[in-house]
Amino acid sequence: MLDVRPLDTSPAGIEETCELLRVVFPHAGHITPDYLNRLYNGNPLGPTFGFSAFEAGTLVGHYLMIPLLTKIHGVEEAGIWPFQLATHPGFRGKGLFSALVEQSFDAARERGYGHLVGVGNDMSTPIFVRKWGFLNIRSLDVKIGFGPIPDRQGEAEAAGLQLERVWDSPGIGWRLGHPVAPYRMRRRGHRVDLFAPTGRLGIWVQIATFDHAQLPEALPDHTPNHPLRLWIGCDPRRNWSGRPYFDLPDRFRASPLNLLFYDLTDQGRTFDPDHVQYEVFDFDAY
Repeated sequence: MLDVRPLDTSPAGIEETCELLRVVFPHAGHITPDYLNRLYNGNPLGPTFGFSAFEAGTLVGHYLMIPLLTKIHGVEEAGIWPFQLATHPGFRGKGLFSALVEQSFDAARERGYGHLVGVGNDMSTPIFVRKWGFLNIRSLDVKIGFGPIPDRQGEAEAAGLQLERVWDSPGIGWRLGHPVAPYRMRRRGHRVDLFAPTGRLGIWVQIATFDHAQLPEALPDHTPNHPLRLWIGCDPRRNWSGRPYFDLPDRFRASPLNLLFYDLTDQGRTFDPDHVQYEVFDFDAY
């Protein structure tokens, strides 16, 4: 019989979870106790929580929930970023996935969170939408090309946004605190473009742009081997017209990514897909 318990964020609990995740994600070399400790205990927005499932004393399932801040229809609201839903290969198809997810809704409400927001792939999206009623807002764009990514437009365009993740300097520092990620930067006046390697053909992805004053510390300069760069997200404030970028066809993507939202309030909030802003910095693809 499965025993579902609150997530153990102690050093011993982190080590135990790390062992499970190494089995579930054998090629994810970045999953270490230091990496998990940052996720569990370093978030400036508050303590991470979640659930672990045990069978006969052995950890076989794990669901991590990370607090975040989202501006929804112009109002900032505390929410949850669902993360690292993992089940041991020997326990799949036994309802463990559902048991962990369904524990999360009441737990998040009890802590005062108003929503869950994150990204699902083509395998997980139908499950979250059909089984639990998540809103599939839209697929994320994947653009590849040359030269600078277009900057966001001004305040008038920002006022029309219906959903965007909110970052401050402590949160940016935490996000960039990945213990093994080789993040790089390129300065443009007071603005800084942030990059991460995709691991494919030497191509780097631009993950975000911030004012230099928002960054907690200097990062190494970005000196790519060739000018190709990638961008992933949805952002109506960027004008791609005339830029040498094109949409990467689905057949060249590892999996199409979909922006998902679950309303923990009774408001039934929805969004115009053309008025939401979400890019790769807002989730942990790189």
